[in-house]
Amino acid sequence: MDGDLILMKQFKVFIEHEDTWHSFGTFQADNSEMALELARSSKRELIDQYSFTEEELPFINMEVEELPS
Repeated sequence: MDGDLILMKQFKVFIEHEDTWHSFGTFQADNSEMALELARSSKRELIDQYSFTEEELPFINMEVEELPS
């Protein structure tokens, strides 16, 4: 595998909070599903920035957009 370069894509993740969509962050990932997983794993930021409870975290509406490379 010498010389092989793995290029990860960049994805912008949006979350819905109080009936409004917010830009949550940009994540490097292989695909959109992985980007959403990374966003969901950012529990502390979701709780601190948006006042979600631990119980609400699995139910947060999220959308993802692939950024041009």
